[in-house]
Amino acid sequence: MGTLTSYLQQSFAAVCPPQWICQYEVALFGREIADVLGYAPRADVLLTRMEDNRRLWIEFEISRADPVANHAKFATGHLFHPVAPTDTFVAMVSPHVNRGRRNLAAATITLMRSIGMDAFQTTLLPHLTPQDIKRLNHLDHGTLANEGLRVQLELDRVFAIAEPVTSTASGRLHFVGDLFEVMMNIRQWNLELSYPDARAAWGKRTVTYFVADPRTKQFAPSKYCAYLTITAQNASPVQMTTLMTVDRYAQLDSTKKLFDGHKARVHLTNHLAMRQQLPHDVPSLLPAFRHWLSIHSQSVSVHPAGPILLVPPDWF
Repeated sequence: MGTLTSYLQQSFAAVCPPQWICQYEVALFGREIADVLGYAPRADVLLTRMEDNRRLWIEFEISRADPVANHAKFATGHLFHPVAPTDTFVAMVSPHVNRGRRNLAAATITLMRSIGMDAFQTTLLPHLTPQDIKRLNHLDHGTLANEGLRVQLELDRVFAIAEPVTSTASGRLHFVGDLFEVMMNIRQWNLELSYPDARAAWGKRTVTYFVADPRTKQFAPSKYCAYLTITAQNASPVQMTTLMTVDRYAQLDSTKKLFDGHKARVHLTNHLAMRQQLPHDVPSLLPAFRHWLSIHSQSVSVHPAGPILLVPPDWF
């Protein structure tokens, strides 16, 4: 195992907020159930809030060939030894994990929610390249300390995605944790806007910031892409991710001040390393973006200041 995990464990403890306790290498359940199952999920970092015993079980996936294995251990462990409703699993996956494997892990988060777990996946050191991660993972702690890693930002990202932005009668609104969820929200917006009822619910909105999926050449308003909702645990079906929908967007936009476009853009750029680009600075996307705007001219007006694209980091 490389050194980056142990360095991050110690660094998280150093910047842990005073109302939280930070531990590492903590087993999810006791020895008796571990002996029965033959495996014992352990968190790289466990954060416990003292006032109410809220716990965040954090896993660092630095360069694991199969990062979904830890998701599966925690999820199947929950089947036989359910975690408390105040427990949350958070996987932090670095750019060194390839896209297919990280997306499989991100999709597995939905399965974890479907069995009643509070679970999230987000990025780890997203502003670095895969090569950077590989190099850092072979440095000693003293050298890593001089690399200027913004560990506070990593911890801030955990809280940003694990804590709800606001709550409604039907569930909780959260920032998206992973670029996979951003791309799925793009897909969802474009699927919905192909139907008259959804176009009517959306109306016509003025937009400045558009998220781009370079692979599919699809786009969607950034505010729509930056959020997800999680249904209440007593809802049917059981707790699970629901991508943003036009109906939810319209309801939230009219009732919740915390459903905020500026905060959405800051989250996508600061926490998920998306880059702001003028359309003509991304020639590979410009024709597709112009075509997309022409298709959705009845639903989207570009702000007079002009459009800005948010594109994922190169490693994605």
